[in-house]
Formats: sequence, structure tokens, C-alpha cells
Amino acid sequence: MSIDPYAPPAAPDALPAPAPPPVDLNDVFSRPAAANPPPGYPPIGAAIAKRARAVSTPQPWNGPSVDGYAQSIYESERRAAKSKNITLGLILVVVGIIVTAATYDSASRSGGTYIIAWGPMVFGAIRLIKGLAS
Repeated sequence: MSIDPYAPPAAPDALPAPAPPPVDLNDVFSRPAAANPPPGYPPIGAAIAKRARAVSTPQPWNGPSVDGYAQSIYESERRAAKSKNITLGLILVVVGIIVTAATYDSASRSGGTYIIAWGPMVFGAIRLIKGLAS
């Protein structure tokens, strides 16, 4: 069986020559009509090509490079982690200071013990330094 349905049948001993691939889809629709189309097939050629809209080839990709995109994602994640570390560190240091100050004030008025909340302050200081250093 030949590639083109409108081409005349090939001799039984001869192999059909492959048609060159079209460079653009407009080349496909601008070929001349077949001399004797098989029954049931509409003639394809100049009449249909005049009515058909032009088919354009998409433009080549000129977007950002993959390396630049990966670098921008890395930078945005690094900035997000930095701000998260700074914010969490400050919150923990402030909470530790407030708990220590509140329990010390209560113990100094009525006597008793107070809590030095060094855990949140140390952990918050570590996170704060880690965020500022990155």
C-alpha cells in the first residue's frame, strides 16, 4: 500500500519511493489535486487549500534556562528558610524572657521560686543566629 491514498498504484515488483516529509503544514494543504481520486474521497488540493486557514509552526522555546530556573527556586527556598529561622528564633527568645520575667516578678513580691526559661532562649538564639548567618 502506498503512503499517499491518491497516488496511482505501484507496480507489484517496485517499492514505492517514500515521500519527503513536509517542512510546514501549509505545504501539505497546497499540493495539487489528484487526477483520479478514489470514489468516496473528496479531492484534496488547490480548492480546499484556498478555503483552509494557514497553519503556523510554533515558535522555538526561548524561555528561561533550566539552570536559571533551578537556581531561582533554590534562592527563594533559602530566603524563606532564613526568614522562618529569624522569626521563630525571635519569638522563642521573647517567650523565654517573658516567662522568666513574669515568674521572677511573682516570686519577688510574695516569695517563692521562679523559672529561668533558658531552653526557649537558647534554642531561639541558635535559630536566630542560624537565620542571620544564612
